[in-house]
Amino acid sequence: MQWKIMTTFGLALLLSACGTADDQNGDDGMNENGDMNGNGNGEATDNADNGDMTEDLSNDMVGDDANRQDEMDGMDDMNGEDGAGDGETALDKGVRELELEIQFTDDTEWEFEYEAENDEVDAEVEKDDDEREGDEAREEIEEILGNVQLDTQQDDEEMAQELISALDLNEDDIYRLELFIELENDEMYNVEQTY
Repeated sequence: MQWKIMTTFGLALLLSACGTADDQNGDDGMNENGDMNGNGNGEATDNADNGDMTEDLSNDMVGDDANRQDEMDGMDDMNGEDGAGDGETALDKGVRELELEIQFTDDTEWEFEYEAENDEVDAEVEKDDDEREGDEAREEIEEILGNVQLDTQQDDEEMAQELISALDLNEDDIYRLELFIELENDEMYNVEQTY
């Protein structure tokens, strides 16, 4: 019963507000024929002022939708949510630090270390008995990072698959994969996957 009273009150308030908004001259909005803005036969007439108001409101609503979408996009960015398939690689997002260790089923191991600070990059790659540092290691790691999509919606398995694909490895040859990435925007990814 209470909802009926509230609905009736709301409709009455709405109708009273509509009645006063249409008339700015102080009269009741009726013409001499008893029609509201009519032509005497019950049909509405064209009113340039109302047309302008409708057009202005339509333009405002279109602008509001665009602004609202921009605000929503900005909120996603603030929450660290770039959305699935955003197309940004780890390299695009700016990697501050990376540590990747892969243990293979044949007891060999690969290690990748990368640290960027003040426009300087320290990088090291160890594959079995092959060790590289400096520009050669940096280029290899950055090539890998350029092929890895990072998304906050990914689970550990999906992120590990991204790395395995970027390194062109066979999952059956891997025993364990450990990854730590810290991005410039302070997002961190920590993946530990055993196969």
